[in-house]
Amino acid sequence: MVRRSTDNRASSISEHGVRVRPGDFFTAFSAAEVEQSIPRRFERQVAKYPNHLAVKRNDQAVSYRELNRLANRIARLLLSLSATREEPVAIVADNHTKALAGILGILKAGKVYVPLDASFSPAWARFIFDDTEPAIVLATSGTLPLAEQWSSSRCRVIDIENLNAHTSDDNPEVVIAPTALAHILYTSGSTGQPKGVADNHRNILHHVMRVTNSTFISAQDRMTLLRPPNSSGALMNALAALLNGTTLFPMDVKDIGLDGMADWLIREKITFFHSGGTVFRHFAQLLTGAEQFPHLRLIRLSSGRISKIDVELFKKYFSHCVLLHVLSSTEANTYRMCFLDKNSELKDGAVPVGYPVKDMEVVILDDTGNELPENSAGEIAIRSAYLFPYYWRNPQLTKASFLPDPRREDARIFRTGDLGILRPDSCLEYLGRKDFRLKIRGHSIQSEEVEVALLKITEIKQAVVLARQDDYGDDRLVAYIVFNHKANPSISRLREHLKENLPDYMLPSTFMVLDSLPLMPNGKVNRQELPPPTRQRPQLSSPLVAPQSPVEVVVAKRWSKVLGVEPIGLHDGFFDLGGDSLLASKIVSSLSSIFPRSLSLSEFLQAPTVAGLASLLVAKELTPGQADRVAGATLQVESMSTAEIEAAISAERAKRNHGQSDSRPAEDE
Repeated sequence: MVRRSTDNRASSISEHGVRVRPGDFFTAFSAAEVEQSIPRRFERQVAKYPNHLAVKRNDQAVSYRELNRLANRIARLLLSLSATREEPVAIVADNHTKALAGILGILKAGKVYVPLDASFSPAWARFIFDDTEPAIVLATSGTLPLAEQWSSSRCRVIDIENLNAHTSDDNPEVVIAPTALAHILYTSGSTGQPKGVADNHRNILHHVMRVTNSTFISAQDRMTLLRPPNSSGALMNALAALLNGTTLFPMDVKDIGLDGMADWLIREKITFFHSGGTVFRHFAQLLTGAEQFPHLRLIRLSSGRISKIDVELFKKYFSHCVLLHVLSSTEANTYRMCFLDKNSELKDGAVPVGYPVKDMEVVILDDTGNELPENSAGEIAIRSAYLFPYYWRNPQLTKASFLPDPRREDARIFRTGDLGILRPDSCLEYLGRKDFRLKIRGHSIQSEEVEVALLKITEIKQAVVLARQDDYGDDRLVAYIVFNHKANPSISRLREHLKENLPDYMLPSTFMVLDSLPLMPNGKVNRQELPPPTRQRPQLSSPLVAPQSPVEVVVAKRWSKVLGVEPIGLHDGFFDLGGDSLLASKIVSSLSSIFPRSLSLSEFLQAPTVAGLASLLVAKELTPGQADRVAGATLQVESMSTAEIEAAISAERAKRNHGQSDSRPAEDE
């Protein structure tokens, strides 16, 4: 639970006692505006702010008028091809602006958008195509090959970057009911197949209303979008901006790196920073305190659980802002919020997931569906009239997930599958998943789905997947496997197999090979007895070759520290060792503090081995001899004790004070 703030300087107060600063142009989102369509609300923003920036990425920017015109052309093209209402239309785009225009165009045509991403495995993408049977798929020039590969021959692929210039860009004026379907979003399912969450315009607008009025979003705001709009959280974030006249700033963390994010936030004058808990933690750990974020007013973290470390980092570097932690699901969107500021104190170090939001009541149920009293642990359920209507083409799962609401005929109770405790002050504490559904870097993952993919590999006899916290407090997937034979495939080969069936974010970071799985008396796997991951290097396709030069040794040591693996071989693949783009950013930042040669994350990803990275570091600005001397000095310092380092610094200071320092430049070897 959180002690309420006593800061009296701001002008508006949230329900939780923490003050949030509204902008001068904030306009409340009224309940009446929920009863319309998403395009109608968007077109009102276009009429109010036609020349205001809608989307800006680097040097590319479009106004609300321009975005609307592009969406209208897409909508009119779709209507000319098919007049069928609520028809699924798939979209896969590698350009954020075009992706958002495509989504709006699909909605303006009265159709249902089905977003995909280039990181999806072929099997995952084909399942979605088979399940929704779209007659049309929208793509950009860079994703056309994928769209054609994934879709069936009966599906028409349209490049939305090369539309007919003569297509009208006027609003199509299609009448769309609030109850009409708007999207089908796919998330991990327990049967080994994705499940499609179908939702309508009214529920999405209700979510935007909740977020708008709680955080005072207005046309003054400049909001981040750090993930492509194919996921629920990113998509709702984008709509919350575009339905309020806000400027949206898409950015791929891989493009700027974590160490470049502070400059980007400052340069673009971001006011609303929306991030996953993991990304925020790694980003904030790289800050020095010298950075100033004068325009930033609110940081929103979307995560099932954040830690005391996250709050401490927020207080240290963003004391002038408000931190908002939300609990969301693909099915219900945001249903709990917790506001924190620099004066908020955490009881027993626990970070709650929040307090009630409008029209989304949380109850705690026992295994039979009966409501439990306060301070009782049970399944989190949501009572509301604004819940998604059903899982796409899955009536059995829909029936199992809902209970009728005895209080209201227009409301239902959705069983989330999460465990929690409701405190007397209405604060909800999140305890994790009831089943084996996990939350990894903002993505909901059903562990059984990863296990099914593992068991498709003929050499694997048994497999169990669960989440383990790493040294940074982040949850990472760990796969425990038992092989059929002694001659087993390498971990590199296992990852290649899994990539054929799973998106990148569902690939385990660590593989633990066991002789057998621990069992309980009833024959089920005893997950509590599964051993924690070791630091030992996994069996890879490449043989272990020890680093030789000082530069290679420094790079390997940095890898070992960040990945928690040793030894590190000269030709080991970073991702085969459990790395991801966030950990790569930490390594890039660490090495950039040692060597004059500044690396970019994209360079790292193109040469993700110790040998490749070492070559990049000496390719420019340094000769091999200079690089080795820099690395050797680093290794020498790292081998010294704290007392030895302090003594060396004192000696150097004394030497300089007597004017004896030798400032001659070192000669190249």
